[in-house]
Amino acid sequence: MKKLAPRVFSTGSAPDSVFGGKQLLILMIVAVITIAIDSEIGFVADFIQSHLSSSWGIAVFIGVASIFAIGQHFVLAYVKQINKETRARALHLGLIHSVVSIAQYILAAILAIVILQILATQQYNIAALYASYAVSYGLWIVTLGLLAKAFSSWYKSSSKNVVVLILTLSMIAYVINGVTGLATNLDFLMQQKTVISSGDIAQFPEFSIASLGSQIDTANQIASSIAYILTWIGTVKLLYPYIKKLGKIKFWIIMSLAMVYYLIYFPLFVFGYFTPSENIDAMTNILIISLGGIFTGIIFGAAFLLAARALQKEISLRNHLLLAAYGFLLFYLAGSATASQAAYPPFGLVSVSFTGLSCYLIYSGLYSSAVTVSQDMVLRSSIRKSVTEHSRFLESIGTAEMEQQLKSRVLTITKKLSNKMVEETGVEASMTEDDIKRHIEMVREEIHKINSRN
Repeated sequence: MKKLAPRVFSTGSAPDSVFGGKQLLILMIVAVITIAIDSEIGFVADFIQSHLSSSWGIAVFIGVASIFAIGQHFVLAYVKQINKETRARALHLGLIHSVVSIAQYILAAILAIVILQILATQQYNIAALYASYAVSYGLWIVTLGLLAKAFSSWYKSSSKNVVVLILTLSMIAYVINGVTGLATNLDFLMQQKTVISSGDIAQFPEFSIASLGSQIDTANQIASSIAYILTWIGTVKLLYPYIKKLGKIKFWIIMSLAMVYYLIYFPLFVFGYFTPSENIDAMTNILIISLGGIFTGIIFGAAFLLAARALQKEISLRNHLLLAAYGFLLFYLAGSATASQAAYPPFGLVSVSFTGLSCYLIYSGLYSSAVTVSQDMVLRSSIRKSVTEHSRFLESIGTAEMEQQLKSRVLTITKKLSNKMVEETGVEASMTEDDIKRHIEMVREEIHKINSRN
């Protein structure tokens, strides 16, 4: 295996490209709007069938499909740029990027085939929906499964960090969520007609309580709930070291909203205490319920985005946090959508096609972010330990020359530790040499105050 050359501290900047961070932000806003339109129409497709099958409805579907095809190309290009600077050994980024790229272009081809069938024959084959679910949810299961494996290996081998353990468990829950979600949607599709024509109305199949499909769906909801809670805890613990840079009030407002939402939304809608009525307001109720995924994605995305924007642009952690932010944003939006109602045209299919790509963004960004944050914590702990060990000697000598010797010695120790962690993980800490010097001085001041009081 080729040995990685150690690089001491993070000084990397955003990748050089015409397509940069600002353009990605614009693209993500467009993607969010596209998914929201596509998924919301899909949820109420049975109410507006005549509008969907009109020329305007078909034009809207072609429009959102085109945005997906173009947008995914640029997202993949941007992630490839970031991955060139990421050397995390556990992720096999080059291979996974190739697999994800092929899968996403297959999904774009499936959408193109569906559109051609609709334009040529005013119908489409439901096999396209089966294929899209298999590819999209397959990416979901594989990428987050590999991420869970990477976190687990890292936890067992060296870190024993509670944050890593929480993230490992959350990824396992997401994998179970993906498996049961795929099974549920495929079961839905089996109840649909083989060929969907312009006059067909979208059907949302229902299970009896005792059926296997109902039990799988219940398992899916439970896994989703567990994943949500673990993600909330993991996000708080992962970003907490940067809370001063983020702003305590902004951070806790965002995370509190996420938990308040969960405590209200899940008991009411997921566990059945509130269901859409059958009266004229049913469509409105369905739309309100479906907005939950959008709200969740915005909350988790905002937390990581806030953390990324609090860091200097030249710090590589910023790019990893951005990928995680956009990944969670798209994941909760796209993952809550469905195309198994088999509408004409199949609204919801574009959102489903975004699912695998969103998981890949989480895969690319979250591991490197977690490793970097953990290594920063280790470095800070090492600095504090080194300074404390030499504090008594310094207090008795107290010369400026000895102060400089302390800083030099601690800096050398920290550099060696940083290089060792880079060798083990392939991921750099985000602390610069100036950050380390400031932390040394901060610890020295704390120790001096304690000694003065004593």
